Amino acid sequence: MAPTVTAAVICSKEHLTLANKFRKPLVEKMRRDRINGSIEQLKHLLGQEILSQNPESKLEKADILEMTVSFLRR
Repeated sequence: MAPTVTAAVICSKEHLTLANKFRKPLVEKMRRDRINGSIEQLKHLLGQEILSQNPESKLEKADILEMTVSFLRR
């Protein structure tokens, strides 16, 4: 009886490892989507601040975050 339990545990661990392997990219994509969505919201909230800096340049995410920090400090 013990070998059956051991085999079930090993099979279960392999299944969890495989499930995590497939789940990790999905979780990472969801995390990046949340970050990008929040940065986009900051960009809209800082509308005038962004326009006063460089109205025609394409802003990187780091630029938006720096402007947000600067705005909040003032």
